[in-house]
Amino acid sequence: MRKFVFCIVSIFLSISAIAQTRKVTISLEDASNGEAVSFATVSLTPKGASKASKYTLSDASGNASLEKVQKGSYTLKAELLGYKTYSLEISVADKDLALGKVKMEQDSQVLDAASVSAVGNPITVKKDTIEYNASSFRTTDNDMLEQLLKKLPGVEVDSDGKVTANGEEIKKITIDGKTFFLDDPSLATKNIPAKIVEKVKVVEKKSDQAMFTGIDDGEEETIIDLSIKRGMMNGWFGNVMGGGGHDIQTVGLGQPARWQGAAMVGNFTDKRQISLILNGNNTNNRGFNDMAGSMMTAMRGGSGGMGRGGGMWGNNSGILTSWMGGLNGVWTLLDGRMDLGGNYLYNGSKKEIEESSSKITYKDDGRDLISDSDGWSNTLAQGHRFGIRLEHKFSDKTSILFEPQFNFGSGSFDEYSKTATLTRNGEQRDSTNRGFSSTNGANNSWQTSGFLLFRQKIGEKAGRTFSVNMRYSYSDNKITGFNQSMTDVLFDDGWQSSFVNQRYDSRSQAASIRARAVYTEPLTDKLFLEMSYQYSWSHNTQDKNSYDSA
Repeated sequence: MRKFVFCIVSIFLSISAIAQTRKVTISLEDASNGEAVSFATVSLTPKGASKASKYTLSDASGNASLEKVQKGSYTLKAELLGYKTYSLEISVADKDLALGKVKMEQDSQVLDAASVSAVGNPITVKKDTIEYNASSFRTTDNDMLEQLLKKLPGVEVDSDGKVTANGEEIKKITIDGKTFFLDDPSLATKNIPAKIVEKVKVVEKKSDQAMFTGIDDGEEETIIDLSIKRGMMNGWFGNVMGGGGHDIQTVGLGQPARWQGAAMVGNFTDKRQISLILNGNNTNNRGFNDMAGSMMTAMRGGSGGMGRGGGMWGNNSGILTSWMGGLNGVWTLLDGRMDLGGNYLYNGSKKEIEESSSKITYKDDGRDLISDSDGWSNTLAQGHRFGIRLEHKFSDKTSILFEPQFNFGSGSFDEYSKTATLTRNGEQRDSTNRGFSSTNGANNSWQTSGFLLFRQKIGEKAGRTFSVNMRYSYSDNKITGFNQSMTDVLFDDGWQSSFVNQRYDSRSQAASIRARAVYTEPLTDKLFLEMSYQYSWSHNTQDKNSYDSA
């Protein structure tokens, strides 16, 4: 048995000023007719990097402005469907960089293959917000928010459902400024009907600390804020979707039918948001972030050789059946001085895999090798998640924000595989080795985390503030299992066999606290003195045991 303990305590005092950054501007026009090229994606990629660091869209006049650009060398690109990509190497130094008018050439092949229609003004670009008019992007009545996002310029959704906007991962989605199920965007993208959305806003949001002090702390995040159609406000609304069928390649082979279903009921007003979502399918498409299943996979993978850790089974193979139900509520109380939100989510998943393979290795001496393997795997996971968000303004100068979360999960797994290798010489076949392995077990886990922020403005001088923020987390994860295997190998003197019967258990615990107190004092309109004190502590233990079993 081994235990690992890690502890850090740090104290520091800092003085900081606003970082000096520059602005890059450009104006795009059509090379053939001189008209402005609107809503083109303009990006900056640092020299030697593979990912853009800044994005924006050109406005109705073709103008684009990239703010807060650090000094350095970049590749600037302007892209729009129907035009060839414009690329330019630039260097940002001590001054703002104005590139003037740039002509973009039409791509005749794309123009011949595509037709574009607009409804109203599809995109509006503001200082820190890109606003999309949802009605300008065609969706069906059965489409969820995910399908709408895939059609928006600058927004991407990958095969796992992760959303990025202007190159930044989206970790939070809000509805009219109010958080929807805290920090799991997939609950919104896979369960909110696209037809109820009026606008999609991609917002570069400063941290709660920065918005209070007025000092940029560099902890910006990109979020998506949805505006719901007015006809859906001040009343109850709902959406139900279902379907079923067979994979084309399995029709008539006796394979189980595929099915999916989803439902949402909501009641939104200016001071209240209540929503209930239900989702289930066996199409390998989770409508949630499976924390319980991910935790079990991580612990098995770190079990030090005790079990295969799921190594044989691919994450994208097999049939995944998943189901979930969640309730979310947000209320504005005390004449707007308090925002209270809470949510509960139950989710479960079952994954079934069957695999069979046969491989022949042809040898020059005519003694070919035939390797056969068969196996199956069943995994079950379920979890409960609770979250609360409380923001209260005691006065115009004093406020508090508290966001605790709790997660509970459990699961089980059962796997079996067998292998055999034969030599083939003409019609004669001889066995050279054979064996089987199996593993099964169960896990339980729970964790809690939270964020607390106290904010106080001092006196009447703008920018003079005092704040304290704290983050904490604790997790406790257990797993138990049993491994069994047998291998027979044929040598010149006969068969030799090896057996393994092994039980194991593992437990990991982790706790951390980080607290920071900050005082800010304005020196000029654009220069601030910041003094801070920080304390951090962490403690981790991990116990692993394995022993032979009769």
